[in-house]
Amino acid sequence: MSVSDRAVVHPRALLGRNVTVAPFALIEENVTIGDECEIGPQTVLRAGTVIGAGCRLRAGVVIGEPPTDSAFKGESSSVRLGRDNDLREYVTIHRATGEGAVTTLGDGNLIMPYAHVAHNCRIGNRVTITNACQLGGHVQVEDCAVLGGMTGLHQFTRVGAYAMAGACSYLARDLPPFMIGAGNPFRVRGINRVGLLRAGFPPEQLDLLRTVHRLVYRSDLNLSDALAAVQERFPDSPQAQQFIAFVRNSKRGIQLRDEGVESRE
Repeated sequence: MSVSDRAVVHPRALLGRNVTVAPFALIEENVTIGDECEIGPQTVLRAGTVIGAGCRLRAGVVIGEPPTDSAFKGESSSVRLGRDNDLREYVTIHRATGEGAVTTLGDGNLIMPYAHVAHNCRIGNRVTITNACQLGGHVQVEDCAVLGGMTGLHQFTRVGAYAMAGACSYLARDLPPFMIGAGNPFRVRGINRVGLLRAGFPPEQLDLLRTVHRLVYRSDLNLSDALAAVQERFPDSPQAQQFIAFVRNSKRGIQLRDEGVESRE
């Protein structure tokens, strides 16, 4: 373990093996840092924060500040990061609102400079959040999704697995898995073909997802009938079933067309 004598580390903080702490870092009590982590200069880890093994926190990262939420009354809550996350310069992650509630980040995520993850967010694994993205409270981002630079997500919005939002987008509705879109108002353009290929999806699965996209976004069917058509055509496809379940569980609805929003009903 290598802790700079110019860092401030509370004696009740728990640091794992081979942790390095740069000058001017502040680590409060009841913070847990896993093995092999790198804590950069001017990083601030507030009480109750848990950092998994192998994480790299660059200069100015701040984790565990109280949420900017009028419902927060000072209750005990926390932030928990999984393993092997790379948080670049000046990323901020707020702790949750609600007694015992947690803002969570999974494993292997890349969060680029100046991004903000608000209270009660749930970020999956291998997610890429690009520069200056702003995530409102209770946002959920599933595994392997990508958010382009300066994208904003309204509170309670969800982004599905392997989906991608282009730079400077604004999402006020849910983006289903495997899709790609951009804009303000946001519009789904098709499937995230490049991302799916990089993830190892075979051509036949891409063809299936193109058909799902056409049925939901390009046909004259309403949303309920389009989902029924997807179910009828692909009852044994895990990807089709994942798409259907995501949309049917949406509380905010999904953006179908530029001129309007259609909900799960």
